[in-house]
This record gives sequence, C-alpha cells and structure tokens, in this order.
Amino acid sequence: MADIDWISFVIASIAVVLAPGPGSLFVARTAVVSGVRAGYRAMSGIMLGDTCLIVLSVLGVSTLFRAYPSIFHLFRLAGAGYLLFLGIRLLLRKPGAEPLRLPGGDRSFIQAVSITLLNPKAVFFFVTFFPLFVKSSGRGHFLAYIVMALAFQCISATYLSILVRASCWTASTLRRSSRFQVVIEKLCGCAFIVFGIKVALTR
Repeated sequence: MADIDWISFVIASIAVVLAPGPGSLFVARTAVVSGVRAGYRAMSGIMLGDTCLIVLSVLGVSTLFRAYPSIFHLFRLAGAGYLLFLGIRLLLRKPGAEPLRLPGGDRSFIQAVSITLLNPKAVFFFVTFFPLFVKSSGRGHFLAYIVMALAFQCISATYLSILVRASCWTASTLRRSSRFQVVIEKLCGCAFIVFGIKVALTR
C-alpha cells in the first residue's frame, strides 16, 4: 500500500467534517425535531451517501463530468432544487404542525442520502482530497484510498454522533419554549435555501 501522510490527513479530515454543510445541518435538525433515533437514521444516510460518492470518485465520475459538462449542470441543478425544496417547505410549515414526513412514514434516512448524493461539489472534493496525502507513487493507491475512506468515515461518524446527542440535549433543555422549534425550523429553512443557491452557482 502507498505511504499516507496520516497526521496531515487526520487534521484535514477533522477540519472538513467540522465545516458546516447541508448534511450536518439536516442531521442536527432531524435530531432536534424527531429525537435520537431519527437523528441516527439521518446520520446513517449521510454516511451512506458519502460512501457512494467516494466510490464514484474513485471510479472516475468527475472525469465524466469534465468531459460532459451538461451532465454536471443537470446534476447540479437537481441538487440545488432539492435543497431549495427542503428549505421552502420548512419556511412554509405552520407552527405546531407535525414534523415533515414523506409518504410512508419517517424518511429521514432517504432524505439524508438524497441530500448527500445530490451534492455535485462532493464528488470533486473526494477525488481531489485523498491524493493530497499519498506520499509515494506506484502501486497500492486503490488500497490507500479505501483505508483513508474508512478513516474519514470514522471521523465523520464520531462528529455526527456528538452532533445528534448535543442537538437532542439542546432540544430537551429548551423545549419548554413554545417558540424554540419554530425558530429552529425557520433557521434551517433559510440555511437550506442558502446552500441550494450556492450549489446552483457552482462552476
């Protein structure tokens, strides 16, 4: 296996995981509104989506995007539209209404996977991120990427688990305020809209 600069990789991975994004926002919002179990379902969806994007990046999907920009633009607009859809639904949701659900019950897992997979910037991120920390050339790069992907997912899982617990604790502490959930919903709605606009403007 190729040599890996583990110190730099771990530091960079922690910085990336801690950076706010639609995935972590959705996990926190789900935990606040629907509790620990729903929060962990959302976390599992984010991690599954990241895993799929890592596999796609290794298989060369970013090369396909570069060769056929129209495919990337359609993918980008779909992701932006989905984030805008979630944001607008949260903003228009009436105070006191039940948590947003898709037909068939709680679909936080499916929504989390969708949010992650419809993020075109993530594919390019993963395909350019891992090679930065491989110190040797030659064989063994594929195995190195697998090991780094597992390490990245462990760091991500640790942070998201803490986020779920912290969000639930905050919700239970402030639940006495009738306006707390409404404020959270509106703030998350605005944030999703901002993320959607950023994805729509991606080049």
